Amino acid sequence: MMEAESKKERKRRTELLKFYGGGGEDVNTPYDINSKHFNLDMYVQKTIKESSLKQLLETEAKLVGEVQSLDSDCQTLVYDHYDKFIAAADIVRKMKEGSVSMEGQITRLQENMAGITSSSTTITEALQERRADLGRLLGVHGTLKKLEFLFHLPHKIDECIADKNFSEGVVSYVETAEVLHRYRHLPSFTAIHQDCQAAVSRLNTALKNQLALKEGSARELTESVDLLLQLGEPAEGLCDDFLAHARTKLEEDLANLASLAQATAPALQTLPTDSGQQPDSTTTSATTLQTPTEDHTSTQTPPMDILEFVDRCHETFVGNLWIVISSYKEMFLRSPEEGGSVCTGIAVDKLRVFVGELVEQYVAVVGVRVAGEPDTAHYGPLTTALDKFHRRLHAITQLLPNTNFGEVALGLVLEAGEARCQASLNALKAGLTASLADVRHALAAPRHPTQDGADAATRHLNEHLTRLVAATAAAIKDRVTALQAFTQPKHTFAVVAEFRRRYCRELVREGVVVAFFLHLTTTVLDLAHRKDKDPVLLLLLSRMCLDLHTSTVHYLLSHCDEQLQLEDKAGLTPLSTITAGMRDAGQALLNQYVHTQGANISQMLRRSVEVKDWLGCGEPRSVRRVMRTVLDDLSTIDTQVGALYEDGSQRDRSSDSSRRTYHSLSVSRGGARSAWSYTPSQLDNSLVANLNKLWSERIEIFAPVEFTRVSILTGIVKISLKTLLESVRLRTLSRFGLQQVQVDVHFLRTFLWSYVADEQVLNVLLDEVVTSASVRCCDPELMEQRVVEFICEQS
Repeated sequence: MMEAESKKERKRRTELLKFYGGGGEDVNTPYDINSKHFNLDMYVQKTIKESSLKQLLETEAKLVGEVQSLDSDCQTLVYDHYDKFIAAADIVRKMKEGSVSMEGQITRLQENMAGITSSSTTITEALQERRADLGRLLGVHGTLKKLEFLFHLPHKIDECIADKNFSEGVVSYVETAEVLHRYRHLPSFTAIHQDCQAAVSRLNTALKNQLALKEGSARELTESVDLLLQLGEPAEGLCDDFLAHARTKLEEDLANLASLAQATAPALQTLPTDSGQQPDSTTTSATTLQTPTEDHTSTQTPPMDILEFVDRCHETFVGNLWIVISSYKEMFLRSPEEGGSVCTGIAVDKLRVFVGELVEQYVAVVGVRVAGEPDTAHYGPLTTALDKFHRRLHAITQLLPNTNFGEVALGLVLEAGEARCQASLNALKAGLTASLADVRHALAAPRHPTQDGADAATRHLNEHLTRLVAATAAAIKDRVTALQAFTQPKHTFAVVAEFRRRYCRELVREGVVVAFFLHLTTTVLDLAHRKDKDPVLLLLLSRMCLDLHTSTVHYLLSHCDEQLQLEDKAGLTPLSTITAGMRDAGQALLNQYVHTQGANISQMLRRSVEVKDWLGCGEPRSVRRVMRTVLDDLSTIDTQVGALYEDGSQRDRSSDSSRRTYHSLSVSRGGARSAWSYTPSQLDNSLVANLNKLWSERIEIFAPVEFTRVSILTGIVKISLKTLLESVRLRTLSRFGLQQVQVDVHFLRTFLWSYVADEQVLNVLLDEVVTSASVRCCDPELMEQRVVEFICEQS
């Protein structure tokens, strides 16, 4: 066991020696130039044997450099050591010289200390006998000084009252009150005690008079109450007095702020605003705070910025209220261990009622000023002022526990936000009205014809549509961005969940964006039912509603939700409701446009049928002028519709449609029956008429149209031809009159097919016109087809 431990010890020692370079042998040690076992001859022989001439020269140069480096290091080390040696020698010499003079000084110091000790001993021995007498005399002197202070105390208190240095008088009395009370039964102290009590009574009266001064500040009021408490005045009565006098001063501050708010608001209301809307001039109960003597300031006070007004509130009312609350708590709400009264609950309730009433009036005053702030669509100063207002009331809540003035402040912030949202909605409504008015005026303005008239009209309508949609979207985005100032994270009220729920969801999204979309839908529908409606405006608004339904509403709502960070959409108006309303409005406008244009052409056709003498007319030589006018109007309508809507699908035209005609028509002698050839086979005329009537009844004339050019033109053509049909049914025609109708119908058939989605509908209506005319004809005989085609080609 011992041998094993000794081996471990030797091994450990060997490792330590190797680590510190003191042990362990290496086979290359004689060749190591840095080793103490270095052998010069062996190293030289080995180097000459193993190295080439070039390597030997390099080794020589390396060794020469190392030798020079070591020589330089050695010289530097020697010089350094020499300098240190010289410095050490100088220090030793100086210490030796100084120690010689120091020995004499130490000797003199010892002699002086010995003399002092001897004198102290002599004095102590001399005064030993009189020490007790001196102590007794010093005690008597102190007592006499105290008695002198007590004798002069009433006079000193009166001097403090005269100089209004009440704090010094109270301190002087408080320091001696215990002594006076303890020795008041002694005859010599009775008179002093009575004089002091009379002086304290006068001091108490002076403090109460100081407390009653209205011009005193909150700090002076607090100091007076604190001094009265030190004089032993009952705290219960002082609570009421303190709050009553504080109320007077604070209500005076509120009156000044109220007059300032009322003087500033009308001046601001006269300034121009971005939205053209006048701010709400509604006043609150805070107007009653203005005193009659301050009415003249309303015309003299210049307009004050909202931030400056809130800072003024903080410097005056809020600052004084803060001092009153802090002083009240320090004086009346101390614990019994700190010398306070045990009835702190009653004092706390009084303070809460007091502060609550004043804060309510203060919020009303600020509400007047906020209501008078104009709507400039830049709410940065307003929200900053509201944030300061909210922070300071919240700070009062923290100063006075079990109160929540932050909710009162938040209510005013919500009122301000609601007013700005309403102003934004009114501005959007006014902007929409102005945009619609501009479009109406532009559409009604006369335009000079140009060579590219159709293209110019197309660009004209497209520009109006783009400008109208872009202006609406930009106005909504700008208003949402402006209202987003209320939700900045730097504002304390913006992080309150209740505020974000009501403001972001109810006021901005629902109250501004959604409400404006609903207003837009209602407005365009009202335009559709006006008597002086412009058909082109109806067409333009229908396309606007379609664009809003397709993409714009979705984009604007998504932008609003993103800006306001609305992730929970529960309870909000869904996108489908708004887009469905937009599509319904667009459909209604488009239907109204079709009905209006159809009615215009129908009126022209009906008057042309009514004014013509169908019994006395001559043989037709051309198409009536009204038919060409109808085609011109339809061409204009087609240009307008094509500028805003896509073409849509249209059935291919049948190959024999151009050859469709009436071959012959004959009437029996009695006129009760007639037969005419609708096809190569001969059919009874009444049967053909009934078949055409049955087919025409399947065509819905006033059916809703689709959002395509062909569907819109088809609806107008159906209304127009139906009117022509009904007008012809009410007239009696001669043979030439029937032939004129035949020529007109062929002319319409030749050109109207490009405007309708289904040529079969056009043929049915036109066939029924000719059929009705033949039924109402006295001598029905149709013109030959080639003659009809020739007349139409010449026209």
